[in-house]
Amino acid sequence: MEKLTISDIAALAKVSTATVSNYLNGNFNKMSIKTRRHLEEIISQTNYRPNSTARDLAKNESKTIGVSIADITNPFTSAVLSGISDFCSHYGYKVVFTNADQDPETEVNNIIRLRSENVAGFILDPVSPNGPIYKAFSNKSSVMVDLQAKQLKMDTIVTDNEKSVFEMTQKMIAKKYDDLYFVSWPLKDVSTRLQRYQGFLKATNYKDDDSHLLIVPHHGKQEEYIAFNNRVKEIIESKGSKKVGFFTMNGRVFLRLLQAAQQYGFAYPTDYGVATYEELDWMKVLNPGISCIQQDSRKIGEQAAELLNKKLTGKSISEPKVTIIPTKLIIRESF
Repeated sequence: MEKLTISDIAALAKVSTATVSNYLNGNFNKMSIKTRRHLEEIISQTNYRPNSTARDLAKNESKTIGVSIADITNPFTSAVLSGISDFCSHYGYKVVFTNADQDPETEVNNIIRLRSENVAGFILDPVSPNGPIYKAFSNKSSVMVDLQAKQLKMDTIVTDNEKSVFEMTQKMIAKKYDDLYFVSWPLKDVSTRLQRYQGFLKATNYKDDDSHLLIVPHHGKQEEYIAFNNRVKEIIESKGSKKVGFFTMNGRVFLRLLQAAQQYGFAYPTDYGVATYEELDWMKVLNPGISCIQQDSRKIGEQAAELLNKKLTGKSISEPKVTIIPTKLIIRESF
């Protein structure tokens, strides 16, 4: 049997769809007891289950949250989603996730689709936080995580990118590393990469001329990866009496650096020192252990969902601000 609609119930009861809608939403003021009992009987006999989205829209109480994700394969993302999902489940929200796969056009299409589903609010892990589509968002019903737009349009939750990298780089300098390199995906206008690079520059006092910046291709061509590997080889082989070290901007960049060094038989901390932003589970089994900046990704998700809930329930609407989640420096034997 096809699923009954509100129009079907109205036809069976010989009343208007507005009357059925009022019944489903508990609006009995202008409804006779006879009509109420008649509708109750028909709905019971047909085992009718109203469409929750339609009912929520009628009451202006949608309990669905739209979450736009930049890259579902990012290990950081899975922990953020876990925090969002657990909080929303506890407070009775349904969650609709979309994945842009790092494509700005897909991101726009995903957001348009979420809007068409009339979600109550948005949590946004953006590909392009400065994209035109974000100008249409209201701070009353949206929260951004991880990346930060140049012009703050909505509350944004991030980690202390610059401060933590500054502190970790100082730890490397204290261990007499006098030739340090920041390893990253292309900086572009990505706030996390830029902030972490600024922390590195402040700690080292290097000029912002890219002389100590190594770019790992992000979905690049094979010759670009070969060029990166060769540059790593050149830096380590020509270090002379210097202690050379690398700071990588996240776990996946760290893995690329490790692969490049191992290709030529180099090992940390004998041939070079290394530290990274982000601690991933597989890093915990490496020997020697990896010094890293541990971020609480799950807490980012939890706080984003909690803040959005406060907005949707009218408890927290103010000028947009940036909330910084503290990180923790984990010092091991990698430098």
